[in-house]
Amino acid sequence: MSVPDGFEPFDEGGDFVELVGPVFVRGEGTGRVFALRVEERHRNAAGKAHGGLLATLVDFALGRAVAAADSAGVTASLTTDYLKPVAVGDWLEAHTEVEKAGETLAFADCSLVVDGREVVRARAVFAVAG
Repeated sequence: MSVPDGFEPFDEGGDFVELVGPVFVRGEGTGRVFALRVEERHRNAAGKAHGGLLATLVDFALGRAVAAADSAGVTASLTTDYLKPVAVGDWLEAHTEVEKAGETLAFADCSLVVDGREVVRARAVFAVAG
């Protein structure tokens, strides 16, 4: 499996993320980009990446971004818009932005990107663990 320059395996995802990975990472802190290569096992009945896989990567990347902003918590709400299909073999990157990290709630956005085009847009609210 080819991995773009600058990405390294991310081994701190936990048991569930290992089921869909390997997951890779580039960068540090809130600027990290998480990614994976879509494999045959990730397909739905139509032969494209399963929406559950895409939502899993979104939720994982958003959770890590919120934790990097010192507001670790649990997902309270996740809205996911599927914009374009994702094919087997695609390199899928999760770009996140923490909009606000408060004492009780954190708000963050995620864009899943393939070859520079946005394929999923998501927004989440996290209940900050206190």
